[in-house]
Amino acid sequence: MYRKLKDALALLFLAGICGTAHAQAPDGDAVMELHRSGLAFDAQGNTAAALPAFTKACDLGLPAACTMAGLIEHEAARTTDHHMRAARLFAKACRAGDDLACMQTGIAIGPLSRASSEAPGSTMVLALLAMAEECRHSNGEQACVDTAQLLGADEEHEADLVAARAYAERGCEKERFAACAGVAMLPGKPRTRAETVQRNVALCTGGWAGGCDALLNPLMAGVAGENTEHHLDVLKGVCEQQLGIACANLGLYFSHGPEDARSFEMARSYMRLGCDEFVAKACFAFGVMHKKGIGGPVNEARAVSLVAHSCELGEPKACFTLVGIAAKADDGEAGGIAASEALRRACRLGDQVSCEAQRL
Repeated sequence: MYRKLKDALALLFLAGICGTAHAQAPDGDAVMELHRSGLAFDAQGNTAAALPAFTKACDLGLPAACTMAGLIEHEAARTTDHHMRAARLFAKACRAGDDLACMQTGIAIGPLSRASSEAPGSTMVLALLAMAEECRHSNGEQACVDTAQLLGADEEHEADLVAARAYAERGCEKERFAACAGVAMLPGKPRTRAETVQRNVALCTGGWAGGCDALLNPLMAGVAGENTEHHLDVLKGVCEQQLGIACANLGLYFSHGPEDARSFEMARSYMRLGCDEFVAKACFAFGVMHKKGIGGPVNEARAVSLVAHSCELGEPKACFTLVGIAAKADDGEAGGIAASEALRRACRLGDQVSCEAQRL
């Protein structure tokens, strides 16, 4: 089994079959309808029909569909190829900014980890398995992102060998493998701050959410210093190129960043742009803004519609919120989604409170 995994990973690294995260923008309503058909089949328990719909929508650039396809593949996985296919789907959605998919990338690789496999036969395989293992533990968010980025390495977005060495070294500390001898051949010198910013800019402009998030973090903490305008300019430029996560990040910055930088009107505008590009958390935030009148007028009907759209795009908080709204409606629905279905989706997307409620 492990030899098959090793061969599959070798193909990933050498041929870059995962592709880049900078997919073509989805064709709006047509792709959403394809995704919705997958959701309808999934609600009926017909995953055989749901999977091709999600896979096609994923191929057309809808991250939420990649996540749903990955969930189905992961749940039915029986072979190495199935596990890796699920991991690739999750990784693609993660690189586009789907936080759930990032965690699921590590989980999908879990059955193939060192704990149940022979010793890794290459340093890069060792690094990937170590990344996935750290991803599955608390505070492993960065490891999840690094896992997805390594799975998506290609000629344009080369593997982060500095990060790979750090994970591989930690893996070697736990158990000695033959592959550990190759760790020393990877770049070991940490990047300077300038080099780190340069790489994050390259990733973000190339459509990788991890790079955009890395540019946002110091802005939110107010520690970007002289790089503040540069980071903002990069995010604005990428947003203009219709990469939704960059728009959503700007919306977050102008709504929850340093007080002297806040502009709720700008935040609302950027959240709308992020939602237009199918970023689930941007749609949810945009809905909350309509509900509370943040940065613009109150529009409760629009708020419900946006929360429902966010739920369709895989935001568990939106689905759980929709449960309460639908439960109070005369027809038991909100945004065209029944309370029971919203609860099922929230649980399916990892919301444990919803799973507990389903069992009651």
